[in-house]
Amino acid sequence: MNIREYYQKTSVSNFHASWISLVLAIAFFICHAFTLISGNILLITAPFIVLSFFQFTNHRIYEHRIKDLPVLSVESGTECLQSENFLLTFMPAPTLRLLLFTPNGSMLGEIRDRNMKWFMWMVPNTLSILLPKRYELVNHEGHLLAMFNVRGGLTNKVSIMDHLGNQIGNYQESEKKSLVKIAGMFYKNDKTDWMYVETSTGLRSFEIKTCNGEKVAMYQEGWMPLDWGKRFKTNTPILTFLSRVDGGAKVAILGLCAAVLHHRSN
Repeated sequence: MNIREYYQKTSVSNFHASWISLVLAIAFFICHAFTLISGNILLITAPFIVLSFFQFTNHRIYEHRIKDLPVLSVESGTECLQSENFLLTFMPAPTLRLLLFTPNGSMLGEIRDRNMKWFMWMVPNTLSILLPKRYELVNHEGHLLAMFNVRGGLTNKVSIMDHLGNQIGNYQESEKKSLVKIAGMFYKNDKTDWMYVETSTGLRSFEIKTCNGEKVAMYQEGWMPLDWGKRFKTNTPILTFLSRVDGGAKVAILGLCAAVLHHRSN
């Protein structure tokens, strides 16, 4: 998949959701006309009509994005954990489906829920945040690269494993600081300190540093090079690694992104 195909799928998904909402509004109107249901029909159908309007608007927005895309120069055989720049986008899903792209629009891989169930569509984000989750990182061909187990609760605690299930490390969020910003520590499998998160208030940007203070990665929203902006919408999250970062550290930091972005959508 590349960014054009992603926009196409998202456009189609919004189009279908728009029609489903509109059909439900019409069905309620017909049932009310035949006195099968009572009550104020405007109050009953208004939420579905409004939702249909917004979904159709999103459908048109993504259609225009497809038309405005430049010709893509897609890299062939790009390895997910060898890339230094990841642009993070979200597929419509009941839980996390985080797609990873290169700046030129080719797909590197995906972080997704290992137990995605249809009924999760009915669970509000405020409740979903408290539930434990199991994610997997796959490359663009769908091959498993790593797994992440996120403990439920108000603070994030992530177990990070390789594709065989061997423990790589853990991430533990600070209970005192995490209510207002992302703050925590990565630990290696032998319980020694590994990396820590340094961030301002909120989740617009943060940096990952070693215990010696060396910066290894940074996450930011709201700015990107002009050429990238031709393919990706404004405020697309960008995760940038320094060239010396190894695959294990990249996997761990992607696990952190899965934990803190699980309630996000485009």
